[in-house]
Amino acid sequence: MSELARFFAVTVLGVILDLAIAFALHAGLGVPLWLAAAIGFTLAASANYVIHQTWSFRSGPLSARRAGMYALVALATLAVRVGIVALLDRALPGVWPLAILVAGAGGSFVVNFALSKFVVFAAEPERP
Repeated sequence: MSELARFFAVTVLGVILDLAIAFALHAGLGVPLWLAAAIGFTLAASANYVIHQTWSFRSGPLSARRAGMYALVALATLAVRVGIVALLDRALPGVWPLAILVAGAGGSFVVNFALSKFVVFAAEPERP
């Protein structure tokens, strides 16, 4: 299985985990939706980091430095997703909301993969 396929599989798992946690917190415990969404996103991103580190990119043991970098990538990914959705929703108000959400997810996936592969999980340079 390629790195991209492993990354995609983990990302899909993360989205499912994110939504399941958020829905359970909101529907089951009455946590406000915005807070439930933030908790779900944070927990899923944390799980994704561990799985990407150990399986998607096989980058060795867990690292606090990489975890911090991945947290920044997750925030950048979220910003890209929200930006794409906001731009498309403004350009096409009330038209194809699901397509707009999918476009946002697709754009953020590309950014997330690129930053994860080439920044967070890039091979450490050889030291003489």
